[in-house]
Amino acid sequence: MRILASSVIARNILSEAFSSLRGRRLQVALSSFGIATGIAAVVLLVAIVSGMHRYAIETFSSVGGDIIRVTVNPERRTGDPRGFIATLRPADMDAVMASVGHYSAAMASNGAFGVVRTTRRSSREGNVQGLTPQGFELLDVHPERGRLFLPSEYELGTRVVVVGADIAQDLFVGESPIGQTLFVSDWPFQVVGVLAWVGDPDAGDSTQEDRSLYVPFKACANTFRGNENANQIFFRLKDQGGAAAATLETRAVLESARKRRGETSGSYNIISSIERMAEMNLVLNAIKIVVGLVGGIGLFVGAVGVANVLLVSVRERRAEIGTRRAVGATKRAIFAGFLIEALAMTLTGGSVGIFVAWALTKIAILIPEVPVGARPHISLVTALTALTLLTLVGLVAGVWPAKRAAAVYPAEALRAD
Repeated sequence: MRILASSVIARNILSEAFSSLRGRRLQVALSSFGIATGIAAVVLLVAIVSGMHRYAIETFSSVGGDIIRVTVNPERRTGDPRGFIATLRPADMDAVMASVGHYSAAMASNGAFGVVRTTRRSSREGNVQGLTPQGFELLDVHPERGRLFLPSEYELGTRVVVVGADIAQDLFVGESPIGQTLFVSDWPFQVVGVLAWVGDPDAGDSTQEDRSLYVPFKACANTFRGNENANQIFFRLKDQGGAAAATLETRAVLESARKRRGETSGSYNIISSIERMAEMNLVLNAIKIVVGLVGGIGLFVGAVGVANVLLVSVRERRAEIGTRRAVGATKRAIFAGFLIEALAMTLTGGSVGIFVAWALTKIAILIPEVPVGARPHISLVTALTALTLLTLVGLVAGVWPAKRAAAVYPAEALRAD
């Protein structure tokens, strides 16, 4: 009997709470709209930042999360303004690999840019990258058709080329590129391979690897540059924990090599992708915190609106509350009724806000300029966290009005009415 009575009381409380909400549709709708706006902004911004975070991780991973990158800063020193600027060469890469025990692989790269055309006169602009033997391994790209370069082609600087998937699709429509001649700024190269897609061709999303042409380092140096200088050198760490020591030892070897060549100006930039990723994580986490604070302000404003609606309701319904208390309604039942009203407003508005944010993330998929990896995504954890937050907001917003309603004395309420 006690369970049956409790069930009847609970149904009555719910019925009265929702009946009260239906009687104040406009006020309830405006308060719920404030909650919906706040939660939609929070969820959408978190989804956008999470997409940026995921894209940053994928970008760093495509180069390698365990990579040390060396470039030259050509700024001349004021102490020796006429001095030779520091250079990078494949010999420097070999010297570092021989002296520093922290690396498992390395590559030097140079580059050029020019008009690429076929014998059928199809043409487009293209980026040419010259690679040393371990280049494809460090770039983590693989041939879909044909092959990569032979050791003899690296050694002799043979004019052969491996093309990215986007280049192949654009210049060789309906035919195989393998074995054909490709002209880069009027220099002929024989196509020996086509790389597999790195981006998403169905979404029209191509990466730098898909839009590039790869040739042996010496072929690029002899054909386009006239020197053996590298634009950058990449080293892959054996152990990510050794990044700091590897950076110091690498700098020492490079500084020694430049002194022997008499290069007294410029400097080397030695960048650890691990450190850069840590910096990126700090920035993105800070953005998430700011987004949370901004969204928290919006939810606070929404909670104030809900509390205001309920406080007005308490004043308007004093006689009704007094009558219910007079006929046997307990303080607990009155308190629970107002809490349910607060929760109903916040959860309804919040659910609408989450749905709107989800719909906007789906619209973002249709925007081709947004990279696949950077598209906003609402995870289950985000949705559950939002619903938990909404529940807390509803409880906090409803406690004070509910306590005031439960404190109404039946005789005073009826006499005042």
